[in-house]
Amino acid sequence: MHNKIQEDKAYALKKKQLLKFNFWIIFGTWLPFVFIAVISNSLTLIAQMIMGAAQSLSVLLSWMTARHSFRKQTRLYRSEKMNALFMAFVFLASFFVVIGMATERIFNPREIKHDIALIGLLVNSFSIPVNFIQWRRNYNLSKQKLSLIMEGQWALFQIKFFTVLMVEISLLLFFLLEGKGIHAYIDSFFSYALAFLTLFSSVRLFAKSKNPR
Repeated sequence: MHNKIQEDKAYALKKKQLLKFNFWIIFGTWLPFVFIAVISNSLTLIAQMIMGAAQSLSVLLSWMTARHSFRKQTRLYRSEKMNALFMAFVFLASFFVVIGMATERIFNPREIKHDIALIGLLVNSFSIPVNFIQWRRNYNLSKQKLSLIMEGQWALFQIKFFTVLMVEISLLLFFLLEGKGIHAYIDSFFSYALAFLTLFSSVRLFAKSKNPR
């Protein structure tokens, strides 16, 4: 019994520390895009910024829940479940925002500032391996003990990894296909793809809140 209590305490501490690190990683890789996305006028970068804001909020709420749980030394499964449901609705709202912006861009295309978009391409090159590492770290910890928060964290970084990868591909094609007929629609097309990735995140969070395994 004593060993079980010690194991629970050790796991709660590791979870709290990793969530703190998660927050600074995801917030730190999101913050530059607040400026890059708005100045570049790239819709895929703006969509990434919106998703990043929702993801940062998700990690922050998870961290706060884990800190409360650690102090009380209880699982607080209900709090974890409410957090997952709340974030499912945040991601759902993000989906509709990005869909609306992408549709508007098809009818009213905007010029993208190439030099700023190039900075976004370079920053994302750094973010891709960082998000992959965090995905695997959170996945490994989630398999040690049942925790809705940690299940949500590895899924979040998995989505984050594919989001950044998709934006990187979009920007590469934007530069490589300049002058081609499809060039004007690349930004909107990939924004739709990011929107549905956000919708998938929402559905996944909702499903995990009902059945963590």
